[in-house]
Amino acid sequence: MPDLRIEVVARNELGAIVALVTPHGVVDAQHASSQIARGEACYVTGPDSYVRVPVRAISATGGAYLYANWDGTQRNNLHDLAAVRVRTPPVDEIGDALTTTWSARRERVAALWGRLFPTASRQRTDACGTAC
Repeated sequence: MPDLRIEVVARNELGAIVALVTPHGVVDAQHASSQIARGEACYVTGPDSYVRVPVRAISATGGAYLYANWDGTQRNNLHDLAAVRVRTPPVDEIGDALTTTWSARRERVAALWGRLFPTASRQRTDACGTAC
């Protein structure tokens, strides 16, 4: 079982760790805690490349909690590695963004289709009466 070094953690608005960044990629925190609990992976971290402590998955009421302590205090030192704060947008912002994305995508596809098949594009416009 290889040691996967955690370089950076991402936290949500409440400060909970939601993702771990390792040299091999990004891992969801819940997936990492289940890997640790099953013994499939060993995540390590530390303040520098010389100090390495294992990351533990501690059971809590909201689910498993990732914890590492390299300085001897009782606080979770994984929070010292936080560099990204994940913002969860409200539902109304997501809806507006999806509408904008789909309409923009539809326009790009229509423009590309018109460039690839100019005669088919004109025929379709004539059949609809407007550009579809």
